[in-house]
Amino acid sequence: MNIEVIGVPLYYGCDNPGTQQAYQIFCREGLVARIEGQGHKVVSCQEVEVPPVMEKQADPTMEYLQEVQITCKNLEQAVAAAKDRGNFPLIIGGDHALGIGSVAGLSHTVPKEDLTVIWVDAHTDINTNETSASHHIHGMPLAACLGLGSPKLIEGFGRGGAKLLPQNLFYIGSRSVDPGEEEIVTAHNIRCFAMEELREKGMEQCVKELLSLVKTKYIHVSFDVDFMDGGEYFATGLPIPNGPSVAQTHQCLKLLMADRRVGSMDFVEYSPKNDGDRRGLAVCMDLLESSLGALRV
Repeated sequence: MNIEVIGVPLYYGCDNPGTQQAYQIFCREGLVARIEGQGHKVVSCQEVEVPPVMEKQADPTMEYLQEVQITCKNLEQAVAAAKDRGNFPLIIGGDHALGIGSVAGLSHTVPKEDLTVIWVDAHTDINTNETSASHHIHGMPLAACLGLGSPKLIEGFGRGGAKLLPQNLFYIGSRSVDPGEEEIVTAHNIRCFAMEELREKGMEQCVKELLSLVKTKYIHVSFDVDFMDGGEYFATGLPIPNGPSVAQTHQCLKLLMADRRVGSMDFVEYSPKNDGDRRGLAVCMDLLESSLGALRV
């Protein structure tokens, strides 16, 4: 498969510097060679432009709003161009606010009726600017994709309006959910394979059940490293305990990526600032290698 690697050196969404370094570090660690070792061809690597800080509090409900808007618009254009060329966009973050740009880019060629997003994350990231206590946009991308919350994160991206239908959004591994997010998830009947269910049924059964529920032609997998248990993996800005092990994470991603409908992927929130011994980096590189190894050529 032809893969375009798109780096997004963004930390404004989490307001915790570190994640913006991940793409360059992965590249120095041999990301391209690892991908091509799995039988794929990396046809390009690019880093989208992230503007310098203009005004952190331009909107008191969304920190770094202008900077995130510009970055996500740049990412949208890069993803749309990759899909136009018939290639697989692999988006390396950066923080999860970039999900706005990834999904907006896909919306150029994938109508919302045909798009499923699988959010592999400890968080549901479906706050709006009104429900968020932190005002960090990395907790808001899915609300924006569904057309909820501030128009500033919705209009001007893709075709405008919602780029995703709630019945085509699936969570796996979530365990840190704000009250406002719980209300949105419940109101829109979004299927969530939370940790309680994963522990009860096992990872393999849950992933297979999730994939059986997908009715669309296209799947976008969006993976946040804080999906993993914070006691075993902590090279991220906000480690969350009681999550899947690294081994279970390999299993989860390989099962998801083996589905022929998967056509793009986000890999976000690795922070070298919290990775003094580089064990977290090694885990990330192994996860990218094994998940892309499962991707159907």
